Amino acid sequence: MPNYIQDPNDSKKQIPGSPPDNYYDRSSSPATASLVKTPNSIYAVAACDGVGFFFGSSASFAALTDKTDSTNYENFGALPIGTRLDIHPTAWSGSAGDMDNNRIRFIYKGGLDGSGRP
Repeated sequence: MPNYIQDPNDSKKQIPGSPPDNYYDRSSSPATASLVKTPNSIYAVAACDGVGFFFGSSASFAALTDKTDSTNYENFGALPIGTRLDIHPTAWSGSAGDMDNNRIRFIYKGGLDGSGRP
């Protein structure tokens, strides 16, 4: 939903301003074992040997003594390049070879309804 600004031609009117950042689709490569906003889906940019995802709350993640311990993550195994999963994790972790933060992208759909924008 756009912010409203004063109409430059009439000070008694408002017009829609530019859309906020969350209006458009975006993606991010979060650091491993770090808590993030839940995405609409995830995408494997590069092949991964072993990937796990954390689906708990922020409170349960904060309570973990070792956030990198593989037992805290649901193992999804090897993901070939181009794999898209419609899952909503709050963190991810990988095997030693998969710890490059650019292997997994979290995809966020824009708009209030989450259906995405061009």
